[in-house]
Amino acid sequence: MISNQLVHYPFTTIRFSLNIFHTMSENIQNVFVRDTETRLKPKPHIVYKVEVNAAVRTWSVWKRYSEFDELNDKLIRLFPSNPPPIEMPAKHYFTSTLGNPVLVEERRRGLEDYLRGVLFHKDDRWRETDEWRDFLAIPTGRPLDAASMYTSESWLDEYNEVQAKAKEIRSLLNKRETHIARNEVQLSHNFNLQAKKNLTLLGMRVTQLETGLRGLAEGSGKDGKVMSEGELRRRQDMITELKEEKDTLTKLVLATRTDISKAATPASSMDRAALFRQPDKSSMNRGIVGNGNNNGILSKAASATPPSSRRVFGNSRVTMPAETEQTRGLDNDGLINLQKQTMEEQDHHIEQFSAILSRHKHIGLAIGQELDYQNQLLNELDEDLDRTSDKLRFTTRKMNSIK
Repeated sequence: MISNQLVHYPFTTIRFSLNIFHTMSENIQNVFVRDTETRLKPKPHIVYKVEVNAAVRTWSVWKRYSEFDELNDKLIRLFPSNPPPIEMPAKHYFTSTLGNPVLVEERRRGLEDYLRGVLFHKDDRWRETDEWRDFLAIPTGRPLDAASMYTSESWLDEYNEVQAKAKEIRSLLNKRETHIARNEVQLSHNFNLQAKKNLTLLGMRVTQLETGLRGLAEGSGKDGKVMSEGELRRRQDMITELKEEKDTLTKLVLATRTDISKAATPASSMDRAALFRQPDKSSMNRGIVGNGNNNGILSKAASATPPSSRRVFGNSRVTMPAETEQTRGLDNDGLINLQKQTMEEQDHHIEQFSAILSRHKHIGLAIGQELDYQNQLLNELDEDLDRTSDKLRFTTRKMNSIK
């Protein structure tokens, strides 16, 4: 079976299938500049999130304004007589976009219009260039090595995304537990299935992060820089924490409903024996030995007290109720809570039944009123027919007299 992996370009995350590589460029259907972000390294600057929608997938690329400007210059150099159809938004030489959301939004819209102008223009000369494909990180037919696909900054971006994915899986598991407690089997199964799928992707992305970190340590990353020893140790600790979280999530995902129910304190075998024990009259009689004064004394065998139980269904002299799957594993407090919950559900069902009966009553009254109205209409119609018949007979007699 072919599974999905994540491969990372600078500021880019795209999905592709194992052992399948595209021999031609993606069929790009749309492109957006949806978001902006302020980054502090190497110095404060703003990056723009370019979202690329292809025929079967979507990926994002983070680009600075200078990279847009560099792309524009390359396209103009390639086609001096045919510049891109939409002009780039102008540079602000005396006003910085940092801390100015109005200018940032204006530039974002301008950059989006620029890319969409190239994408949707009937002339495809700009779209067929390597510069355009590299800018949008459109995959080619070359296999990709995760160890050389990261820069130091894009590795941290991917780490933050993987960390967010782990939190999402934990949230799905919490929702699963909630539905299990409510005996909502289908919903709990759906959340568990989503958690399993996300956990599979999480494992692949953690592996790629580890491979990419080795590439950065050896200087084979995209930027060609060798990572310092202290920074490498810090990031290795980050990977270790991610692996531990992944292992914990794997155990939680694979936990069955029986495993989860064992978290509550189960009743011991002595409790169950006391629950189902029937009183033995002969043993009770043997526990009392009469003396000469007919005063009963307890024998040594009777001095042993029966094991105490945390669960009592009622009088021990009557037949004990049978244990059920729902009550097994519950102590006294659990049984009381179960009884309260059952009574609340019964009250809720009674209220619903009462509401249904009330609606049926109103419907019956409405039907009765409608029948009365229809009867009235039928009576009026009958009277009209009688009058019409009288008029016809009178007219017939007139016609006969004229003849």
